[in-house]
Amino acid sequence: MSTAKTKNLRNIWYVACHGSLLKKGKTIEKEIDSEKILLGRDEQGKVFALRNQCPHRGIPLTYGTFDGCEIECCYHGWRFKTDGTCSKIPTLPPSSKLDVTKVRAPYYPLREVHGIVLIYLPKDMRKPEDMDESLFPQFPLKEEASFDFVTAKPMSCSLDHSVIGLIDPAHVPFVHQSWFFRKKTNLKLKTKNFAPSHLGFKMVRHEPSKNSAAYKILKKEQTTEISFQLPGIRIEHIKVGENDIVIMTALTPVNEKQTELIQFIYTDISWFKYLKPIFYRFANTFIQQDVDVFEKLKEGLQNNPPLMLMGDPDMQAKWYNAIRARYEKCQEEKTPFENPIKPETLQWQT
Repeated sequence: MSTAKTKNLRNIWYVACHGSLLKKGKTIEKEIDSEKILLGRDEQGKVFALRNQCPHRGIPLTYGTFDGCEIECCYHGWRFKTDGTCSKIPTLPPSSKLDVTKVRAPYYPLREVHGIVLIYLPKDMRKPEDMDESLFPQFPLKEEASFDFVTAKPMSCSLDHSVIGLIDPAHVPFVHQSWFFRKKTNLKLKTKNFAPSHLGFKMVRHEPSKNSAAYKILKKEQTTEISFQLPGIRIEHIKVGENDIVIMTALTPVNEKQTELIQFIYTDISWFKYLKPIFYRFANTFIQQDVDVFEKLKEGLQNNPPLMLMGDPDMQAKWYNAIRARYEKCQEEKTPFENPIKPETLQWQT
């Protein structure tokens, strides 16, 4: 039973939200890849996800009540545990021999790591936990470290186009016109080394650009590594002396025409907490510029025109397409994922 309504990847983990959005004893609804999903946190603090639809008559379960242990449907009082198992159908007569535990609301595996809630979208909802553990996302944080939530914004574009925009290095000086970032009149030749990494590729560690004011406020020696991994996670890991700054941008499909961009940050620099409001304001400006250009891009993509990817500036987009295709093929053939990317040096002006 395949439930996929789009062409986005399945049998893979997507970023659902930051854990702070899920409160004990509360549920919310999110649309992820065209599926309405109930997300919640039980009284023990564990997160869970069910399809937001009562299997009886189809009413959204978020209209019901949640006591921290079970969800009661508002229509006929059917009760469900957080793993989707039905525990009670109150309208059945006492003499009924029906085993209500055989009734299930479809559920999705969830994991909460580093303060982030990730959801596994299976291709077959009958086997939601039939997953390859080696395909879980990797993060450059210590076990006890947690990301802070920065912002979440809808983008008027499919996941594939959003990813290509996320990893595109050539648009930066033209779209992100800000005093705190590089200018389009200050283009410089970039030469960067790339290598394969977990479910993707990385720009190997190097000294960051000198023509960005954002880096100039950090006085210590700096190096940065930028990685991308399926289905849509970009991580910039900056080393500032002995300290770390990790900025993660995740793209999660809402449906075929809309994607949610969510940004998180982690740092162990003690004084940074005082600059959070300023950083968040800059980050919001930066991301809103991407959102605005994607609104314009939506107009151009309405008639599905042929698109061109040219040279080194667009090589990362070609890699994404190759990795995505390889992932789908390995899933279909039920073989281990093999990364098709090889080490390479790219050049572009930005």
